[in-house]
Amino acid sequence: MKILRKIFKILLIILLAFIAAIAGSRLYNSFSEAHSYEEDVINDEKQHPITTKWNHSTIAMDIMEGVDLRGKNAIVTGGYTGFGIETTKALVSAGAHVTVLARDVERAKSNLRKVENVEIEYFDLLIPESIDAVAEKFLASGKALHILINHAGIINTPLTRDKRGYELQLATNMLGHFELTAKLYPALVKANGARIVNVSSRGHRAGGVIFDDINFNHTEYNGMVAYAQSKTALILFTLKLDELAQKDSIRAFAVHPGPIPSTDIFAESGVGIDSEFKVSLKRNLAKFMRTFNITALQNFVRYPKNIGDVYKNVQQGAATSVWCAVSDDLKGKGGVYCEDSNIAVVVPNGSMAPFGIRPWALDIEAAERLWKLCEEMTGVKFEIQQSL
Repeated sequence: MKILRKIFKILLIILLAFIAAIAGSRLYNSFSEAHSYEEDVINDEKQHPITTKWNHSTIAMDIMEGVDLRGKNAIVTGGYTGFGIETTKALVSAGAHVTVLARDVERAKSNLRKVENVEIEYFDLLIPESIDAVAEKFLASGKALHILINHAGIINTPLTRDKRGYELQLATNMLGHFELTAKLYPALVKANGARIVNVSSRGHRAGGVIFDDINFNHTEYNGMVAYAQSKTALILFTLKLDELAQKDSIRAFAVHPGPIPSTDIFAESGVGIDSEFKVSLKRNLAKFMRTFNITALQNFVRYPKNIGDVYKNVQQGAATSVWCAVSDDLKGKGGVYCEDSNIAVVVPNGSMAPFGIRPWALDIEAAERLWKLCEEMTGVKFEIQQSL
């Protein structure tokens, strides 16, 4: 009994110390000043918020209320982990048939075992043959593709190259999705009103596209700078894609899902790089955070003053992708960067605002240069260019 009492006392002391640390941290943070960054906002005719009822805390299922996607087909890359699962579940809830493209098919089957109206196809953004196989199978089915969500991605990897010699984050986040979208384009045309959603990030603020050394052959490598380059590239891709595809009633959107510490991107980024133990550890940590709503505790401790700094859970993280894919609020719109289920504002390059898009990601000349570079690097061209 004495031993049990000692153990109980130790645990009680640890618990009280933990509570005191949280309370102290929150009290300290409550006295800190916050920069509003509102003076950073740049007026832009196209890239500006619209009136909606959604906000930073909206979840994907809120967006789907009253939406009917019966008879519609959607493809989601990586729609079996993190907020990708929530994206898939939201689309299915409205009646869509969703094809989830997965690098780990068995894990996808396990994660989606309770979700109906889903099929899973093997797919690897770094293997062009797998991209071809997926696209050819879908086109052969004769089905229209109404929604394409390019969700999969990696972040902050050490300098690694694919078999072609391309920097890994650019190859995964940008080039693979460029190839997939190009190959699926005929099915998107058939939908007569398709939407393409490219999941980017506010991380694009850390740097634009390094056109003179896009693969870091000579430039000193930094994992977050490479990540920023790939996410800026996705926004530029969205601009040019929307401009060209409008004639086929296709609109494209780039999305910042929000800061989501409980997502799986940190684990998935280590596949093939880190040990299996380390990847598994990160996956289980993310699962623990989701199960016990650690995101709410983190926000309580951090006491963020700017809404863009408030962490999101995975349900909230999926909301903007889903909004861009289905909302009537965006009829007649496209080629914009969105966050918090709305069109984002523009803020200056170099601004530390935890929201908004930087002007280097809205440069149409850079978008055109990137488009040509992606064609050269992948050897793939969109059919739309043949009719320009």
